[in-house]
Amino acid sequence: MFATLRRRTLLPLSIPVFPSRLRTLSFHLLSHSSSTVTAEPTTGPSSTAAALNPVLSALSKACRFETALSLYHSSLQSGLKPDFTTLHIVLDIYCSTRRTGLAFKVFDQIISLGYTPNSITFTSLIKGFCREGKISESLKLLHDMKENGPSPNCFTYAILIGSVCAESNPELGLSLIREMLVSRLEPNSFSYNLVFGSLCKTGKTKAAKNLYGRMTKLGIVGNVVSYTSFIVALCREKNVVEAEKVFCEMLEKDVSPDVVTYNTLIHGLCGNGQLEDAFKMVTEMIALGANPDIVTYTTVIKGLCKERRVKEALELLDVMNHQGLHPDKFTYSILFDGLCKDGRLDDAVQLFNQMKGSGFGDDIVCYNTLIDGFCKMGDMEGAYRLFEEISEKGLKCGVVTYNTLMDGYCKIGKSEVARELLRDMESYGLGPDVVTYTTLICGYCKEGNLEQAGHLLDEMICRGLEPDAITYRVLADGIRRKGVFQGVEGLPYHSNEMR
Repeated sequence: MFATLRRRTLLPLSIPVFPSRLRTLSFHLLSHSSSTVTAEPTTGPSSTAAALNPVLSALSKACRFETALSLYHSSLQSGLKPDFTTLHIVLDIYCSTRRTGLAFKVFDQIISLGYTPNSITFTSLIKGFCREGKISESLKLLHDMKENGPSPNCFTYAILIGSVCAESNPELGLSLIREMLVSRLEPNSFSYNLVFGSLCKTGKTKAAKNLYGRMTKLGIVGNVVSYTSFIVALCREKNVVEAEKVFCEMLEKDVSPDVVTYNTLIHGLCGNGQLEDAFKMVTEMIALGANPDIVTYTTVIKGLCKERRVKEALELLDVMNHQGLHPDKFTYSILFDGLCKDGRLDDAVQLFNQMKGSGFGDDIVCYNTLIDGFCKMGDMEGAYRLFEEISEKGLKCGVVTYNTLMDGYCKIGKSEVARELLRDMESYGLGPDVVTYTTLICGYCKEGNLEQAGHLLDEMICRGLEPDAITYRVLADGIRRKGVFQGVEGLPYHSNEMR
């Protein structure tokens, strides 16, 4: 009998995967059941269930849910009788694995056996609904607990608060906290921080400030995640002064900021033009053991480039490299754009070649930026050379590339060359936009060729492109510059739009 039972239960369960302690427990359970399977039922919990429950509990805590369920079902087939604890463990496993339908079947079994579900049972069901994203069902179950018992506890509310905050509904989380207080349940710091952080992340800064004030009065300290979220929200609203104040309070309460916290505040300082304060923050984070990362340096480099302090940005790039941090595509792009806008094309080309060596150079955006830089410097030969290089690299020029090059030619009085580029882009299936035509019209107007400008305007409208205010302003300037108004009455513009 024992050998037959052992073959029937051990093989499907693959007992060898258990740790040695669990293997011993399961063997003891099975051997004990072979001698008690025909025993008379007792009124108290069965000794077989008492042996099974620690095994199921250990497997559940180790998240080995399927193994636990397999053991449970095999034990049932062997004649073992589950008690309330057994059924509760199985119900919780079903809830943890998003199978609330099966969990409710176990719930019904608990009732049918005469057991009374407790708050932990209902909390498990609420957890199951929450994991399946069924928040409304969870709230209905909470309401049922409040009306009919058993009363929900702090853990019940904590699960619901965590779930509604994860669904970006901090207002409901705040409402649940108020509900707890009415029920004389004190929310823990974890629940407060979840709601506080969610309010910050969803832009409810005013409500977050109010909750922060309450938390401070209650002596509840935020954690690094909630503080960082608060600083992000304040910086987003350009309230950098208050963000710095919160950061200082964070340090006073012995909450150590991480790299994300520092990066957030540094980004806010740079965006507010407080570059020196940003540099101090970088120095401070190094002193406190929070080493700057690529995001830190890229943020400061962006701030420097915005202020046309490109030389310092290049020096910071060297610091990055010496610290073993390799710039990413975003870092290069910011610095590259800053060099081009500052007219430092030689440095830009050198950086561009460095980008190619790092695998970031073959990017149409970088080519467009560099072409724009050459065009602004009037070096159309260099700009066109880059334009040709795009095709050689197997990249495809877009409308932006053509528009940039056209603008460069128009500014040096070569509108006909720009017109040829229009034909070239059309041959590649690229449709011109309003910017394309406005650029060409501007070029011809500057050359005093109003006739061609008029033809282009007609062509533009025939293509279904609506001239904008800039288009009409360019035409008006051309007409005034020419000093004549005769012969242009037929142009389809409105006098009101030219003023």
